[in-house]
Amino acid sequence: MAKILVTGATGRLGNAVLRSLVKIIPASDVVAMARDTEKAKPLAALGIEVRYGDYTDYDSLVAAFEGVEKVYLVSAVAFSDRIAQHKNAIIAAGRAGVRHVTYTSIQRTNDVLAPIEGVTDSDIATEQLLVKSGLTYTIIQHPLYADDLPFLMGANAAKEGFSAPVGQGRAGFATYAELAEAGAALLTQSGYENRTCLLNAGQTWSFQDIADGLALLTGKPIDYQPIAVQAFIAARKADGWPTAVATFLGGWGKAIEKGAFDQSSRTLERLLGRKPKGLHEMLRKTFDL
Repeated sequence: MAKILVTGATGRLGNAVLRSLVKIIPASDVVAMARDTEKAKPLAALGIEVRYGDYTDYDSLVAAFEGVEKVYLVSAVAFSDRIAQHKNAIIAAGRAGVRHVTYTSIQRTNDVLAPIEGVTDSDIATEQLLVKSGLTYTIIQHPLYADDLPFLMGANAAKEGFSAPVGQGRAGFATYAELAEAGAALLTQSGYENRTCLLNAGQTWSFQDIADGLALLTGKPIDYQPIAVQAFIAARKADGWPTAVATFLGGWGKAIEKGAFDQSSRTLERLLGRKPKGLHEMLRKTFDL
């Protein structure tokens, strides 16, 4: 089999995709790209080839992609020059002879509803670059990570109740582990070429549903109070959060309230070959219940 390369190898998603890949194809067919190859030594111990690559260093990308058929392109962090970095990677992939690029985008109902600052515009631009690149592509639209709900709800939500800046908005979720497993499946299956794939647990929930789920799991009442985005930002700043981080998370809350994540898909289920974790399973894992 031709080689498959995953970027962001030492990050949460990229690392999990790599570990899922070696469960279904030989490690000799898998390449990990990292800016810090020392941090990737545990992957090398699995038999995965580790290569240096940096989105801001075009030549390093061309070298890293040499002899690779497919690239799983983990999106760059928000509020960096994401478009330039992704453009480097896409052009380098074409120059190196890569056939297929899979890009991790964010779920959105459409391009104009409640855009998230630092993410949505650059995702749209990257997707357009891919479509025009001449490469075969797959765009994965990820939902909110269930693992990250405490950032919106507070780490003690299952003990104290919680407030969140999401109103009565509904959203689909999934764990990053199952999204990584599905990413590995996409990389080793056909039928997803030149497509956009929305991945989530197959239904949406309100944050009142989450409170009810926590109440069922803990056996005690859990109160959910919607709050305004600005009140959320002020509360997080009072807790010592940087203003930029609090504002960024507030933007996610606003997007949920406006319905940007209120759509479901069965694609994750098909890729996993089983039903993804349901709400109670996700909450049990996320809040260690």
